[in-house]
Amino acid sequence: MSLRRHPSRPFVLLAAGALLAAPALSSCGFDYATDRVNIISGGVNDRDGQVDVLGAVVVAGEDDRGLFVAGLVNNSTDDADAFTGISPATTEAGVSPIEEVGTPVEIPAAGQVNLYDTGGVAVRGTFVAGDFVDVALTFDNGQVSTLQVPVVTPCHQYSPEKLPNLELPVAAEEGTESTEATDRYSCEPIPQEPEAEGEE
Repeated sequence: MSLRRHPSRPFVLLAAGALLAAPALSSCGFDYATDRVNIISGGVNDRDGQVDVLGAVVVAGEDDRGLFVAGLVNNSTDDADAFTGISPATTEAGVSPIEEVGTPVEIPAAGQVNLYDTGGVAVRGTFVAGDFVDVALTFDNGQVSTLQVPVVTPCHQYSPEKLPNLELPVAAEEGTESTEATDRYSCEPIPQEPEAEGEE
């Protein structure tokens, strides 16, 4: 006659405790969403190099001309750097229409420069508000940051009242203004024409 051994009480309690703790332990790990950098902004960010590019946009008040602006953060605690300009970026979408190259902007070691405060970098090409343009930002350390940057109007958070240091470039023909009711650069909502009676 064989004797059946029953699990001891401490073992049963330990096993039950492990089962109860399993859901909680399964949520443990790394790379929590709350630990990741998450900047909510209208611009784009690039953190792949020594210099972070944050909130990058082109602010345009008319077709084909605007200002490139962004925050530049030097992550090196030892070496200063410089933003040396913008060049067209060749991507799957082709070559960016942005052509202008900016003057070097010094970025101190462990420091930052806000192009929104320094006046931005004038750019020109073939673009309108609402477009995205591919640009390559070059830095003195050899870093090249390629971004797809939105073209925005000087309205709301990009308005002259909020960014007084930005002076938008204008066409050489002074005094020419758009008379179209659908002016895409207007910050005022476009009034809708009332529907005629009988129209659906």
